Formats: sequence, structure tokens, C-alpha cells
Amino acid sequence: MSEYLIRLNEDRTTKAEILKRLPLGTGVHSGGISEETLHYLIFSHPKSLPVSEIDPTYEGIVPICTEVKTQSGYIDALFVNPQGRIVLVEFKLWRNPEARREVIGQILDYAKDLASWSYEDLQTIVSLKTGNTGNVLFKMVQRTNPALNEKAFVDNVSRNLRRGEFLLLIVGDGIREGVENIVGFVQRHTGLHFNLALIEAALYRDADDKLIIHPHVLARTEIHQRFVIEGQEGDVVIPDPNEESKKLTEHELENQRFWNSVKEGIAFSDPSIETRSSFWPDPATDATLYVQVSNSSFNGWALFFGAFLNRSQQLMGCYLTVRKGQAREVRIFESILSTFDELRDEIGEDLEHWNNPSDRPRVGFTKAGNLSFLAGDGDSEDYLESVTWMRTRLNRLVSHLHPKIQMMLADNQ
Repeated sequence: MSEYLIRLNEDRTTKAEILKRLPLGTGVHSGGISEETLHYLIFSHPKSLPVSEIDPTYEGIVPICTEVKTQSGYIDALFVNPQGRIVLVEFKLWRNPEARREVIGQILDYAKDLASWSYEDLQTIVSLKTGNTGNVLFKMVQRTNPALNEKAFVDNVSRNLRRGEFLLLIVGDGIREGVENIVGFVQRHTGLHFNLALIEAALYRDADDKLIIHPHVLARTEIHQRFVIEGQEGDVVIPDPNEESKKLTEHELENQRFWNSVKEGIAFSDPSIETRSSFWPDPATDATLYVQVSNSSFNGWALFFGAFLNRSQQLMGCYLTVRKGQAREVRIFESILSTFDELRDEIGEDLEHWNNPSDRPRVGFTKAGNLSFLAGDGDSEDYLESVTWMRTRLNRLVSHLHPKIQMMLADNQ
């Protein structure tokens, strides 16, 4: 990275301002910035971390606390985003190649320690660090997203802790030789589901004595294939097919049985949809089952259909929704919504539109009622009626809207 940053003005009347890079670790008396100052600046301004460039699913991180004690030592900084995704950051000034290996070993140890924690363990640490009581972690993140659903957030954080699924960032000043080899070594020697990136932070000071930070991603591990989808009960990670099988909970077994029953008897009227290969995940053990919209962005998941079981609200249903930040697909979804009255005439008078707890839009069907039938033997009248209801409504929704969406996607290339 260049030692200089050049600020230009388009009016061509102002002289260019050439900013020299500040040395890190020398302190103000030497015209530089201390490691502690860099730590404070980045923790206070998390947008200075190029998270979206590394893995967009970690966008919107909120600073939680610093110096988080683990069995292996202290994590410099911990962040969490509204989807319950966890980011660990280590700040280091690189003195020699050995120091690089050491700090990478440190952050891997911290990640392994964190992967043994429960949500309650993390919550206790945050409470002690902040001096606040209650569900402090949730409340801190909720400030940036008032519509955040507490149960979904807790479930997502718990899942990511259990899987060891974190974003690990090492921020330094002079990371240079051999970084790709280091990242390759990390990928070969770990079983956690993390992503790791090495970031060089360049700092400059302008004529008004304001600091300018230019972060640069030097190397990162390959991102595991995964999809994060906004479900009725919060964001859901479709499992990595290579993940070791684990013992399913009672609810997961009930979910799996119900979704298998729905899939076994469904045949979409839209012939372009191959029924068996359209569902994610497979096997389905979460509270939500998904159907991909082919040809949409984000690997076919910018627009998608979902079918859900919500035990806490005693509600089930299915819907079409759109992922945030996908301009073309958002326009298509809004166009579909604008014809809602006509859709009700075509698909069914019980068609609805609503926003989920994260304020994401849905068009589809819901059915309120006691979901205790899920715990039965699968032969009860309520169980069979609910399976039929779900098959019928999901088929109506997908088979009617999928062809329309394909035409609109083609028109909006």
C-alpha cells in the first residue's frame, strides 16, 4: 500500500493535498498513532472494518465490548450483528514473521474457547463488562434494529456459538510477506466454521487534523458455501452438507417429519420446478423450509419462497419474500405487491401480505392454531389436515408466482 494518500478537488482550483501515512505504535509525540488509539478508533467506528467485502452476511456489526476474557486470553474486541453473527478482532503491530503466526494462533484459540460457550455464558460476560443487567447483548444490538426479535436473535447467536461460526479479523499495520501461506495453513488445520481475514489499516491525518483510515484486506480464508435466509423466526443458516451429523432435538425431529410429509405429497403445477431438488435444506430440521427462485441474484436466493412453523406464536404458513439490498428483485417484489388485489382473485381470498419481526415483507398464507399436533404420531386428523393445507397453499403460491417472476427477471436484465 502506498505511503501517501492524495486528496483531489473536482473544481480544479484547489491544490491537491498529499497526506503521508502515519506510523503506528509511536505515539502522538512522534507524530504517529498508538496501538491503543487504533484499537479505540476501530471499535468505536465498526464501519471502518471492510466486513461486507469479506463476508456480506456479517454486515451491520455492533461493538459489544473489549478485552473479553477467555480461557486462552483476552479477545481485543467483540462485535455482533442483528442476525446474531459474531466477529472477533485482534489488533497487532507486526514486528516479525513469527509474531504473525503467534497472533493467528491466539485468535484461533479464542475462537475455540468461544465455541464452547452458551448464549448465557456470553451474556454473563457482557453484563460484567458493561455493568448492566437483563439481556444486555440483545438490547445493545436492538438499538440499531428496533424491530429485532429477541427469541430469533438468541437462537441465532446460540447456533453460531455452537457451530464455532465466526468472522476472525486481524488488524495490523505492516502485514506483508507470506500472508497467503499463513491463511492456507489455517484452512488446513481447523475444524471450526469460521472465516479469517488479515487487514492492513493505514492511517492518515489531513490539514484539519482529522484522521483518515484506509483498511485493506490482504488475505482471507475461502468462504464456506452457505446461504443465510431471513426466515419467519429469524435468519436461518442452511447447513453445510459436509457438517458432521449431530443428534437432533425433539423439535428438530418433529420439524423433519412434518416437512418430509409435505414434500412427499407435493407436485408443483409449474413444470419448470423440479419438486425434489427445489427444497432447501435437505433434510429439513429447522422451523422453515425454502424454495429457491431460479435466475434471481444472490445465487438464486434474492427472491425465495418459505414455509414456516412458528411454535411461539402458534402459527404456520408460507410466503414469497425478497432479500435486502437486491435492487432488481426488490423492484419485482414491489411490482407483485402492487397487484395484490388481483393476486387474491387468482390465488385465493385468504392471501395476505405482512412484515416479519425484522420488518421484511411477505406475501403468502398464514394459519393460526395449536401446533401441538407436531408432537403426535403423524396420523392424527389435525396433523394430516395441516400437511394438506401446507402443500396446497405452497403449491398455489409457488406455481402461480414463479412463472410471473421469471418473466419479470428476464425483462429486468
